[in-house]
Amino acid sequence: MSREEFRQIRVDGCEIVGRGAHGIVYKIAPDEVVKVYREDVPLERIKAEKNRARRALILGVPTAISFDIVKVGNLYGAVYELLDAESTEKYINSSRDHLERFIEMSTELLKVIHAIDVSTDDLADMKADHLKWIGNVADLIGADAAEEIRDTVLEVPDSRKLLHGDFHMKNIIICRGEPMLIDMDTLSFGDPVFDLATMSNSYRIFPRMNPEAATVHLGISVEDAAYIWERSLALLRPDPDLSGQEKAEADRKIQILGILRILDFARRGSDPVLRELIIRKGLDDLHEILQH
Repeated sequence: MSREEFRQIRVDGCEIVGRGAHGIVYKIAPDEVVKVYREDVPLERIKAEKNRARRALILGVPTAISFDIVKVGNLYGAVYELLDAESTEKYINSSRDHLERFIEMSTELLKVIHAIDVSTDDLADMKADHLKWIGNVADLIGADAAEEIRDTVLEVPDSRKLLHGDFHMKNIIICRGEPMLIDMDTLSFGDPVFDLATMSNSYRIFPRMNPEAATVHLGISVEDAAYIWERSLALLRPDPDLSGQEKAEADRKIQILGILRILDFARRGSDPVLRELIIRKGLDDLHEILQH
C-alpha cells in the first residue's frame, strides 16, 4: 500500500483515552479508537508494533489488534476495535473504589505477562538494553557510577519472561471494566524487575522530578501516583516475607535501573529545558542512591 492510499481521518474534538511514549489514543467511535503516532515514528515501526500485539494476544496477553492503518494529517495512525473504551485516567478519577480496582487489575495483568516465557529472539533483551544505556550516559554519570550500575545490571538474573517494557496507566485502556494494553511497541523479555523500574519511573521518580508535568501526563495527583506505586509493589512482591533490609535493597535496584533509563531517554529528548531538568535531577537522585 502506498502512502497516498492510506485513508485520512480526523480526531478533532475526540476524547483522548490513552497517551504513551510514541503516540496518543483517541476514541473515534463507540467501538473504535485510533493511536496517532508521533511524527518521528516510521511506518515500519508501526507495523512491527502490530505484529507484536498479535503475538502478545496469542500468548494470552489482553491487547487489541489494529485492523487498519490510516493517516491523521501528516501522521500515521492505527485503528483498533475496542468496545466502550475509557481512559484509565477517567476511570481512576471517577471514584476511590476504581483506583483500588485499577491497582488490582493492573497488577494481575502484569502477573499474567510475567508468567509467560518467550523462546524466540525477535524481542528486545532488556538486560542488554540497560547495559547499552550505561554506555550512552557514561559521560554524564562518571566512570565509578557507571561501573557500579553495570554491576547492578549484571546481577539481574537472565530470564526469558515476557515484559511489557513500559507498563503504566497511560498504556492501559479500560474496556467494559477490564484493562486492555494498547501500546506493545516496547514488548521485550527479561527479569520482571525491569518492568517494576518503568512503573517506578512513571508513578514515583518522574513525579518527584517534576510534579506538575507528572500530574499533566498521568491525569492524577502526585499522591495518587505514589499510592499506585506503593500498593502495586506490595501486591507484586514474590516474597511478602522479605526483611526490611531486603526490601530496601530491592527498591534500591529498582530506582537505579529506572533512573538509568530516564537519563538515556532524557539525553535523546527534544525539549532542551525539560532535558536539562530531568538530567540534573536524575543525576542528583542517582548519586544519592549510590552513596547508600
